[in-house]
Amino acid sequence: MKVYKLRENAEVPEYATEGSACFDVKACITAGERIKSYTPFNKEVPIVVRSFKGVPGISIPPGSRVLIPTGLIFDIPEKFVMEMFIRSSVATKKGLTLVNSVGIIDSDYVDETHIIVHNISDTIINVTHGDRLAQCRLAEVSQTKITQTKTAPKQKTDRNGGIGSTGV
Repeated sequence: MKVYKLRENAEVPEYATEGSACFDVKACITAGERIKSYTPFNKEVPIVVRSFKGVPGISIPPGSRVLIPTGLIFDIPEKFVMEMFIRSSVATKKGLTLVNSVGIIDSDYVDETHIIVHNISDTIINVTHGDRLAQCRLAEVSQTKITQTKTAPKQKTDRNGGIGSTGV
């Protein structure tokens, strides 16, 4: 897969180890930039990038959702999708999750990729340029033909119901 650096200070993703299933994606934040953010009340409020000990960064208030730029455009091959996950250390130690749990970047998306985080903690979380926030992998896509039917599906197993129907 090819990757285009939209911003000079962007970092090309890398696998952390030979056994890594996903490659790490980093925040690409520039001093003075305004980052798109939404409050818990769905009001769009930009966050201005400031300096944290000489490194550009932002402070994310509790409950806020922020589109953190990567500075990268991924050239995802046809019939593939790039799946984005929050890094477990970021979720555990900082309380940041991805807004949509798993980010899906289609092969025909050719704009800057963002890491869309949600601060689920009760404190302000600082994110600085170069922080490894997400991890991504390519997965093959198999589209299926979808057709409407007038007949409801028949029971295929002995389960009765949905949520919790197979036991605890």
